[in-house]
Amino acid sequence: MCTFLCAINESVWDFVEMGWVRLNKPKAEWDKLVVALANANSKAINAIVCGVSIDKYHKISHVQTSQEAWKILETTYEGTKKVKDTKLQILTTRFEEVKMGEDESFDSFYGRLNEIFNAKLNLRVKIEDTKVVKNVLRSLPESFLAKVTTIEESKDLDAINI
Repeated sequence: MCTFLCAINESVWDFVEMGWVRLNKPKAEWDKLVVALANANSKAINAIVCGVSIDKYHKISHVQTSQEAWKILETTYEGTKKVKDTKLQILTTRFEEVKMGEDESFDSFYGRLNEIFNAKLNLRVKIEDTKVVKNVLRSLPESFLAKVTTIEESKDLDAINI
């Protein structure tokens, strides 16, 4: 959503993060700057409303600022800080314990790993590529030992990107 809002206008995302306070003056008395700020807030609210389901829309339909809408959705999807921390702990454990099965295809294994990676990204936590590469190599079954050894000896694991 951040990317989408920034694509509309960089200031649109700024309003989501910093908020906007509506003036208590009639619109006829607003200057061009205030009108531009109000428009950025309106664009942000519109984009957010268009990007949610009807159930979520009902949760944010009453708000006046994009920041208010974003906070409601953030709590809905990510939970409170305590819930977010618990989710991150679970995902970290899953990431550290993931192993490829002997009869599992690499694509299937990588899909499971990518699911964890994306779930952490959705909670605004990025796993470093180096950590992912090392975890993949460590998680492969014994049948991949020769390939793992070759990769570890011939490549700089810190330079490999996922």
